[in-house]
Amino acid sequence: MREQSRGGAPEVSPALRELLAADYLTDEERLALRVDHGLWEEGDLATPAMRAKAALIAGAVTDPVFDDQSVDPLDRAEAALRRGEPERTLELSGNDASLRAAWLRAQASFDLGRFTDADDAVQPVVDRMVGEKIENAGELADGVRALMIRATIRGSAQAKGGDYQTLKTILERARDELDRMSWRVRLVEGELLYDKHNSADAAAALAEVLTLNPRCAEAEALLGRIAVDGFAFEQAEQAAIDLDRLADSFGQPSADAALIRGRMRLRQRAPAGAAEIVGPVREKLPHQRALLALDAAIAASAFDDARSRRLLAEFEELAPGSPVGVFEVGRWQAENRQYDDAIATLRKATIGLEHWSHPWIELGLVLIQAGRDQEAEAALEKAVSLDPFNARAKNSLELVRGLKDFTTVESEHFVVRYLPGIDKILAKEMLPVLERIHARVCADPEKVPGGIGYEPAQKTLIELMPSHRWFSVRITGMTRVHTMAAATGPVIAMESPQEGPEFTVGPYDWPRVIQHEYTHTVTLARTRNRIPHWFTEAAAVYNEDGPRDEQTWRLLARVFHTDALFDLDEINTAFVRPKQPTDRAQAYAQGHWMYQFIIDRWGPSAPVKLMDRYAAGEAEASAFEAELGVSKDEFMSAFRGWAQADLRRVGLALPEDVPSVVEMLKADRREAADPDSVTPDMAFVERWRAQYPRHPELIELLESLRLLEVNDEKEARLEPDVVDTLELLADVVPVAEQPHRLLARHYLAGENRVKAIPHLEFLDAREQNSAVYATELARLYADQGEWAKAQRKAERAAEISPFDADVREFAARVDLKIAVDGDHSAFADAERHIEALTVLEPGVELHKRRLERVKEMAGG
Repeated sequence: MREQSRGGAPEVSPALRELLAADYLTDEERLALRVDHGLWEEGDLATPAMRAKAALIAGAVTDPVFDDQSVDPLDRAEAALRRGEPERTLELSGNDASLRAAWLRAQASFDLGRFTDADDAVQPVVDRMVGEKIENAGELADGVRALMIRATIRGSAQAKGGDYQTLKTILERARDELDRMSWRVRLVEGELLYDKHNSADAAAALAEVLTLNPRCAEAEALLGRIAVDGFAFEQAEQAAIDLDRLADSFGQPSADAALIRGRMRLRQRAPAGAAEIVGPVREKLPHQRALLALDAAIAASAFDDARSRRLLAEFEELAPGSPVGVFEVGRWQAENRQYDDAIATLRKATIGLEHWSHPWIELGLVLIQAGRDQEAEAALEKAVSLDPFNARAKNSLELVRGLKDFTTVESEHFVVRYLPGIDKILAKEMLPVLERIHARVCADPEKVPGGIGYEPAQKTLIELMPSHRWFSVRITGMTRVHTMAAATGPVIAMESPQEGPEFTVGPYDWPRVIQHEYTHTVTLARTRNRIPHWFTEAAAVYNEDGPRDEQTWRLLARVFHTDALFDLDEINTAFVRPKQPTDRAQAYAQGHWMYQFIIDRWGPSAPVKLMDRYAAGEAEASAFEAELGVSKDEFMSAFRGWAQADLRRVGLALPEDVPSVVEMLKADRREAADPDSVTPDMAFVERWRAQYPRHPELIELLESLRLLEVNDEKEARLEPDVVDTLELLADVVPVAEQPHRLLARHYLAGENRVKAIPHLEFLDAREQNSAVYATELARLYADQGEWAKAQRKAERAAEISPFDADVREFAARVDLKIAVDGDHSAFADAERHIEALTVLEPGVELHKRRLERVKEMAGG
């Protein structure tokens, strides 16, 4: 045996070790237990019977031992089933009356698409479990597996998932009363929990399996699948490694390892990699159903529709009428946002097994993502009636029913849907802003860099959600996600920018956020949803038209200097499964940076040319070669050189041959009589500044030393030398924000308040969650009589905080001033803000009187 010990494997149960050491066991009994619990030793597998049992546990189902006539026929039958030879399983299980044989016959018939035969095969299980008290835990586990097949075929025989409770009770009795050492019971418990969408408890049950049988391939395989579901790719890969090791100890390949890695590659948007993994194993197991279905899904994910159809036809030939292969393809089409294809495919998958909930769940969820809510409601009602355990389906059904209470306003390119009430204030104001966003995002890239040069064929639906819970369910089917807005393609959902416990963010710069999300809508439409994750995010961040904040610049500088930039594969994974707390932020920032590099190096049309290649189904590597003339590795190498120059431009990287502050200190200490006396003090700074007067690290150190001399940190006014240092730092490190904050505070506290304006403008351009800077700027511009600028800033403040009465009040005053001075178009804006005040403060009669007066003035 060539198997090595597995790293990180659960400790074997002490109770199991105690059992194996029991004096009352004969040598034959002890041997049988060792093999059954995956603890066989060298020499234990001398007979074909024992080798077959071990190979079955290890997932080595292609081992030649299963051709040996002396091996238990049911072990041979199960191996045949797992190889994709259900006809052989039926032959070998024969007329055996055990529950295991009945389960094997039922599963074999199911895999052949003979659902009536599969259902009939379960009936003896029902008869035995009802008619007699079964005292064998393993038999009960096999019986539950058979009953799960019947539930798939017939649906739940009891209301509200009662079948699950019945099966759970059977397993609990087997586990707690009959055999606490039975790993098979816990394995089936894990399978049942996973089928009912309870992955956390399923994983716990499977982990317990491995304490009772550390070589159980079925437990490892399902743990690997759960890991892939949760984007836990390192855990999934470890499971695949363990499965390979188990099968290889018998000199055989692991189909389960290939399935895990294949699904993992698909989640990473790498269908070519998935095909490389699955192909060789399929050659050895051409009829294995899960591998064949996944292969068809891989072809669909690579947009090779002809091959996908051919493989599905092959599946149909093996299992006439079975929806299993079609469902696998539809599920991955949905994940890849191929909405029309996914909907058509999943509708087909609902036909073969009318009581199977999985296709209905996925169909309902993808219909929601596509914005087809009426169709989604019907599908989700069916899904929930079949499976009340799926939280995403239940939440989403509640959502689509609740959306019936919403109303809409429309413009040329948008429909805004909102719940009547306070959100009406914002909904009515959104349309002109949205049309402005449309013009910018859809522009010709040669005229407006970042423009996508494409318009969606249909109006985009913007849903203004009245709470974070509503928003989250709309996007994921669950009640909490990490953002406040998201696009699924034709639908953009956003959390209303209100304060309160129902909201996660409060006020925010929704036009910037929607400009980001609408870029997703347009890029997905242009590419038929065939675009690398990082690339669509990069385009969206670029099109926000907002400057990168200092925190993001510092993050980019850190990962550059520590050689921690993502490559073009790692960056996609970082969005969905970050390893470090900063990975997702880095993925957004680095993607944006690389997008800037592409435009700078290859021109503003280069991104959309890449998009058109993605739309045609071309892989990223070949698209880069064709449009940019570089490989992915060459791209990253060139990008690093460009990025270093960009960091130098903003003072976050030093020019060649310029020492850092750390190197300066080392140099001084080498020459000093007392090295410990050399510190980064003012004398040190001035000495080195004589040679490097604009050294960014020295200026930052100088700022820190100057601020230490400030007696009262709360004192707004600063000494002239501190002001000079802050002004210098703002010039040398143009992304630094603290100098602008301190200088703005300094000038606002003095007589010449207007000098705060450039610093407030700097801060306001980067602020996304507060109207404080915009409001202050509006007041300063108004004080200077620059009413047009005051109006723009007052309007920006009202966009960020549309439900703030004080912000609305000031904006209305600015508009009225402009209108009275001759620009009567401003009356409409004043009217809009005052009308909002009547909703925000309905008890204030003055607002109503002012509204009537403004209407009169506008009409006169």
